[in-house]
Amino acid sequence: MKVLLVFLALMMANLTYISYKGDLNQYLQLRTFLKAVAEESAAGAALYYDEEAYGNGIMIIKDRDAESFVDSMVDRAEQLLFLESGESLDHEMIILDDRNGGAARGLSPTVEVTLTLTSRDLFRLPFLTVEQVSRAAKYELADSNAQCYNEVQ
Repeated sequence: MKVLLVFLALMMANLTYISYKGDLNQYLQLRTFLKAVAEESAAGAALYYDEEAYGNGIMIIKDRDAESFVDSMVDRAEQLLFLESGESLDHEMIILDDRNGGAARGLSPTVEVTLTLTSRDLFRLPFLTVEQVSRAAKYELADSNAQCYNEVQ
């Protein structure tokens, strides 16, 4: 009888460990995917700058075009995630450029995208609860000539 009880205890421990490792792997893959989508969204949105203003020496990112690009990236990510009812992928985009006071503070133009996935519990174990995953990426348009000049001095 003692052997049976020890066997059942070890089997329960192993099943718990296997369940945890499987869920953790899925969670880490989801975080990596959201980070990649956030990085692609921020980098792509930063490319929608106003050419005329850039010709005048001012870096301004077109809000509408950048927002529509991020929306399309998030829509594509939602399709790839196969979200169920009640689950959602939300995003927030913050643009800091010469129009928003970035140049006055000496900052390079940046686009920051934050993705937040709200879903059912990602872990099957009752003592672990993760219902929200959030990842952010920031893309900065740095002037390479200014960096080289500052490094030389």
